Order: sequence, then C-alpha cells, then structure tokens
Amino acid sequence: MRAARDSRRTVARLRSPALVGALLALIVALLCALDRRGEWLPWIDDLERASFDQRLRWRGPIAPTGEVVIVAIDDATLERRPELYQRRAGTAALIRAIAAAKPAAIGVDQIYIDPEEVLSPGLTARVREHVEKDMAQATGPLGQADALLRDVARELAGDAELAAAVREAENVVLALHLTREDDGGGRPLPAREALRHGRYGQQDAGAPPARWAKTGLVSLPQILAAARALGGITVEEDRDRAIRAVPAAWRVGDAAYAPLSVQLVAVRDGLTRAEVAYLGDKVQLGAREVPLGEREALVVNPRGGSGTIVTIPAVEVVEHAPDPRLRGKIVLLGVTYFGHDVVRSPFGGEYPGVELQANAVDTILAGDAIVRAPALVDSLVALASGLLVSLLFAAALGLGPYWRIAGVLVVAGLDLAAAYLAFTRAHVWLALVWPLLATLLAGAAALAAAYASEALQKVRLRRTFSHYLGAEVLDELLADPTALGLGGARRELTVLFSDIRDFTSIAERLSPEDLVALLNTYLTPMTQEVMARAGYLDKYIGDAVMAVYGAPVARKDHAARALATAVAMHGALARLQPALRARGVERFEIGVGVNTGEMVVGNMGSEDRFDYTVVGDAVNLASRLEGLTKVYGVYCLVGAQARAAAPPEFAFREVDLVRVKGKAKPVAIFELLSGPDGEVARYPALERFAAALAAYRAGDFTAARAAFAEFQRQNPDDPVVRLYFERLAALGDAAPPGWDGVAAFTSK
Repeated sequence: MRAARDSRRTVARLRSPALVGALLALIVALLCALDRRGEWLPWIDDLERASFDQRLRWRGPIAPTGEVVIVAIDDATLERRPELYQRRAGTAALIRAIAAAKPAAIGVDQIYIDPEEVLSPGLTARVREHVEKDMAQATGPLGQADALLRDVARELAGDAELAAAVREAENVVLALHLTREDDGGGRPLPAREALRHGRYGQQDAGAPPARWAKTGLVSLPQILAAARALGGITVEEDRDRAIRAVPAAWRVGDAAYAPLSVQLVAVRDGLTRAEVAYLGDKVQLGAREVPLGEREALVVNPRGGSGTIVTIPAVEVVEHAPDPRLRGKIVLLGVTYFGHDVVRSPFGGEYPGVELQANAVDTILAGDAIVRAPALVDSLVALASGLLVSLLFAAALGLGPYWRIAGVLVVAGLDLAAAYLAFTRAHVWLALVWPLLATLLAGAAALAAAYASEALQKVRLRRTFSHYLGAEVLDELLADPTALGLGGARRELTVLFSDIRDFTSIAERLSPEDLVALLNTYLTPMTQEVMARAGYLDKYIGDAVMAVYGAPVARKDHAARALATAVAMHGALARLQPALRARGVERFEIGVGVNTGEMVVGNMGSEDRFDYTVVGDAVNLASRLEGLTKVYGVYCLVGAQARAAAPPEFAFREVDLVRVKGKAKPVAIFELLSGPDGEVARYPALERFAAALAAYRAGDFTAARAAFAEFQRQNPDDPVVRLYFERLAALGDAAPPGWDGVAAFTSK
C-alpha cells in the first residue's frame, strides 16, 4: 500500500503545472543551446531574425554620423548625364569631381571587369596603331582624317583615363567580389601581389576566416594598381533574403581580405596596412575596435530605411564641383537608379546595395555595431523565463487563473523589455524567440489542464468560422462580434476621386493587353501616393480611384492629407508621362475632386458580402467635383469645407458657385494651386480674377468683363476665364431677374 501511495504521489507531481512548466523550460533552454551551435531549427532562427527587424522598427531611424555621403548614379544622372555611368571617361570625370571636394576617402561600389569596347577590338587596335606609329612619323600639320582619328583614339582610352583619375585622387578604395568556385559567376583571381592592398595587415594565425574564396571579380589591372586599397563587397543573404551583416573577412590562400567598409575607415583615419588587423572576434582599426557577430560578420546597425544616409545625385556633383558637402567625408559612389542593385532591408522594403555599404561604414564610425549574445546567455534567459512562469502555478501561492494569465503576460513583457533595452542601450542582440517560447510553452502547459474544455471550444469555433470568414474578419468577430453587423458611424472625413480624361478615346486606340498595361503603369504610382499619406484606398472604378482620409484610423488632418495626395499625384503624373508616351498615349491628363464633410463609414453591403466604405452627400459632391474639372479645364477642384480645413501652406483659387445634380444648396468650389510639396498651377494677378468674380456675382457684367480681360492678358491660356466670357456673351449686358451668380449642373 505504501508503494501504491508513493506511485500516486509521483504521478501527482508529474501532473503538477509548476513541475511541467519547469521541465518544459529546461527542454527549451537545452534546445536553445543546441540550436545556437548548429542552427538545426531554421524556423526558430528565421523568427529570431524577424524579431531583430522588429526591434529596429520599434527603435526607429537614428541619426547617422554625418561622416558618410553617397554619390548616386540615379535616374536623374542617367537622364541628364548618362556618360557618367556608361563611359569610363565619364566615370573618371565623376571621380575627379568628387576628389576636387577633398573627401577623406572615396569608395567605388563598382567593378570594372572587362576593357571598355567602344569599337570592335580589331578596329580599336588599328586606330591606336595608326595614331601611335604612322602619325608619329608624319611631318607637318595633321590632315582632317588624321586629326579625327586622334580624337577617336582619345575616346578609346577610357580605361586609362579612369585609372589616372583613381591614381590622382590617392584615396580611392575599389570593390572586390570574392566567391567560392561552386558559387558561379567568378573568375580566377589575379596574382596575390596584385591584391596585396586588399589584405589585412595583421591577422590572428589561430583564427583564420571561415569564408574562403578561389575565384572572384576585380577591376582591370591598370585600374586596380591605381587604387589606394581594395575592399570586399560580397554579402550573404539570410534565408528571408534580407541582409543584416557584412562579412568581415574572406580567406584567399593564407591571407585575410577586408571588406569595403573597413578599408574606407582605415583610409579615412590615415592608417597604415599594419594598423588594420583581423582578430577573429573583432577587427582592429588603429585604436578603434569593431566587434563581430556570428560567422565573423559585422552586424550592421542600420540608420534607417532608404534615404537615411545623405545621398547626392552624381550629376549634381559634376555640375557643381567642388561640392562642399563632400569635404572631409567618406564618399561612396554607387548605383541607385530604379530597380538596380537593391538589397532587402531589415527595416522593410529595399534599398540600393551602396546604401548597405554606407550603413556599414557609419556603424563602424559610430561604434555601435550589434553583437549577438553568447549561446549560454540566451539559454539562461530562456530557462529563467520558463521557471518564473512555472512559479506562478505553484500551489503554495494560491493564485487564481486570471492572476496566472496576467503573470505569464508580465513575464513575456519582461522578455520583450530586456531584449529591447539590450538592443537599444548596449547594442546587444539578446535572444527573444527562445525566452518567449519558454514563457509561452510553460504557461500554456500549465493552463492546458484547467482550460482544456474552453480551449477546445475556441479551437472548434475558429475552425468552423474559418471556412467562410477571412482571417481578419474572424479576428474582429472573436474580439467584437458586433463588428460583423451591417451599418456604420457618422464621421467627418475627406474623400478624393481621380479620373483619367478622355479615357474612352484612349481605350479605343489600344488593344486590351496594352490598355491593362497602361492602367497598371498609371495606377501603381497613384496608389502609392494615397498610401504614403495614410489614405484608405476604397476602390478602383475602372480608371478612377476613390480614396478616403480619416478612416478607418481617425486623423484630424485628413483634409490636408487628401490635398497633399492631389498635389503628389500631379507630380507623379508628370514623372510618368515618358512611360505613358512609350505606351502610345501622347496626351494623358487626369481630374481630381476633393471634398470634406460628414459621411457614414462602416461595413456596407448584403448579409453575405459587404465592404468597408463611405456614403453620403459629401461623397457624392467629391465625385461631382472630379467631373466638373472637365468643365472648368482644371486639374483639381476642392469643396468649401476641405478648403476651410486646409493648412496655410496650400493655395487655392475660388472658381465658381455651383449647384450640382442632387443638391439644392449652392456650394463654392476652389481650384487647388499648390501645397508644401509641389505646385499644380500658377496665375499672376489673382486679385483681378477675384474682383471679376465678385462683379459677376453682383450682376455688374461690364465690370466683370473688364476685370476678366485684365486677368486674361496675363493668363491667356486660363480655361476658366474663357468659360466666363462664354457665359457673359450668352447673358448680355444686364443680369436677368433673380440673378444669384450660381451655375447649375444637371448631369454628373
């Protein structure tokens, strides 16, 4: 009997929530230690890296040191001065322009692998031979053909010109790409002596780099020999294709090669090669120590998303040389034009590869490289989290279920706080997923017995509803079941409508496939401008766009956001015109209507299907205003309430007093002229237009004609004035009885 009692006590202990939680905590801690050694649970590692990214986003952008500048081969440069990128002589001129500003170091994030071939190799050799031999023996002035061939020979010397520019600058670090033989894309490396200025001056013989390479890509020998140093630009993506670290060393033979960021800081600090050392767990740059993370890599502490590091178009540097913004800075020359050489950023989205290198340099200069916590520390934190949760379920404490749940959440909050504070205060990457996993598993196991039936019921409910409700709607249903009912709330919001002018005629000239491609080309940037200003894209109506501001998230400045979107759309359309012309549309214009007012917002539709949208007179008026842009020949018309809510940075012109279809009360309408981010239209002598409009409404047509004429002399292309002259011609010299100056429109 005693043995039976002991057996029952053992079973009871095994069923104890506190003991189960402690055992799970120990198992999770052991798994953490094993995984950190071999990463044999890749999905955990993926989650941990995602948590790293989230910590960055919580932290937000940080101010860069200001010591790093990117000179970008961007779209503007390719449009205005394409030779700066396409020709070696142009790149040489760009490097000379950068060097003229006396930067501390110049990093070139490009590799010039093959000789520049302006002509075929055979013809190039013949031209050079003629210039170097035959013309050298000629006496007297050169003939016209020989002079022309001499100029051609100069154009063929782009590689030599680039090498000369690199040599003259004396502080240029060129890029080096190293690969394993099985990676593909590499070429046999030149002799070790040719790459000597890419090596660390010192290295720990007992800790050679784990990464090795036998092939790679380097610039032409004459360009290579002219550089002050070589720096590796090879990067490695994590499984989610994001790049969070830069390899600190590659091994070629028995030598360790430094990355571009390290070499640039060394040149900037005036260090000799002997003062640059790779020591396995850190890089020594004179007195500066750069700690390394896992896999001998510098974990970059990004300053922010794309554009955080100061970026100057290359065309500006050449046209305004010497540019004072480059003086004393580390300058990185790289490509940023659309869709070229981009990497995925931990902040979300993508940015140019040269910006990754710039962030790595800035991380070294700021001394805030991120270091991964040792595996033992991560394991102990996970164990402590799980044991703390287990204590909440000890019978001696006598805590109720709600206190236990609250305790689990508190421990999880402590895990989050510890990881965030270690990240932001000490630049230490402390594990978050493993401690949270220990916390949640221990808590879940302990709660499972008490809440098994309730948990099963919730699982059954979710499974049932997931068959005919989307995940987002289902989450809302579980949080607030009344959210699924039809109807909405009355709120003051702003609505924007935009529509393509003469879309029918455009559609008739294009095939269905070309029409779809045209719409996609147009709607993409328009949608981006809406999203960028926290607008809610309600729907596409054919070629039209409807956007709501102030819902679902309430914002007091909804009118300003909608108006700023209208201005931004105007600018985006201007930038889009070349692409639209390439698709066969010579004239592409849109009209925009913006109105503010009370409207009903919420889920509307049938019992089976509904959408989140807005309805009401204010919405209808916004649509009418968009249609009236065709009548008045202007880009954007704005309702009176939106005009009244606009900040002073926006400029308007009152256009008319109208009575639109479906409304008895006349409303004033205004043309949007400009905003803080751009200009839509400009009219000199606007006060004359206002005076003419006042006289017109007062019935003084003679004074109105005179003021309109005076305004038209300075604005001969204004379609609104032409419209008023047409009205005045039809009205004669005297106002009809009951004249109120209101224009009535009976159609949409």
